[in-house]
Amino acid sequence: MTAPLSTRRSLALGPRMSLASFAVALLMLPAWPSSASAASLEDIKKRGYMIVATEDDYPPFEFVVDGKPMGYDHELLSILRKSAGFEVRQEILPWQGILPGVASGKYDVALSAAVITDERVKSLDFTVPISESTMAYVKRKGDASIKSLKDLSGKTLGVQQGGASFQVLPELEVELKKTGGKLGNVVQYGAFSEAYQDLVNRRLDAVIHNIVSLSTLVSEKPDVFEFGQRVGRKSYAAWAVQKNNKSLVDFLNAFLAQQKSNGTYKQLQSKWLRITFDDLPNQPLLPGDRPIK
Repeated sequence: MTAPLSTRRSLALGPRMSLASFAVALLMLPAWPSSASAASLEDIKKRGYMIVATEDDYPPFEFVVDGKPMGYDHELLSILRKSAGFEVRQEILPWQGILPGVASGKYDVALSAAVITDERVKSLDFTVPISESTMAYVKRKGDASIKSLKDLSGKTLGVQQGGASFQVLPELEVELKKTGGKLGNVVQYGAFSEAYQDLVNRRLDAVIHNIVSLSTLVSEKPDVFEFGQRVGRKSYAAWAVQKNNKSLVDFLNAFLAQQKSNGTYKQLQSKWLRITFDDLPNQPLLPGDRPIK
């Protein structure tokens, strides 16, 4: 499923687009409403069900094929349903509605590979990481104009609207400036599938996404895409709940710890992510392995 063209936004980033300008752009993103309090684990048990939100187009973590949910997170969800002790209801929706929905209390859990960022921890609490999610870029196979990170200077880049790939752009700008480069045009997409199609059609020069998704993409289409270098600091993906909902975070962390200890984590990572992470931290960390204060 691809996002309609109306969800795509173009943001021209020329020589005068500074870090301050990026900060303003981030502030202009839709505000996340918050409710007075989140449903605690006890509240969820009393009502008899928990509502989780997953994405519809984020392979290999979450995606839908012929109406059937698939991916790393969906398999973990299937296991969670068997062990939770209460009903787990699922809402499948585009990425843009997931984190705001959890922050507002509409959903209990963003059971999605959400990158832990400084901005997001203001309104959300995260579980232990389920994957590394450092950003990288992918280019067209054989594009000799891009050989390293510095060659992204002046290029047209595709990112996800309001996502971690967009939020890593200030770090990329700093890196490019070290070699006298600058950011070119950036196009924001509702779904990465549309960005990849525009890359193939030469409307983009590269797409920024997390290393897991790009590694999977390249392994499936090695004649079309070529993996590039990492962009920005090391980062992690985790599930999210509304801020200060400790009981629910503890419940989810206990479940994830069990999957790690019994080998399910590694098995599912190998199956879906094509990468295994043996050294994931036992606490949520901000980009650059910084603790959350």
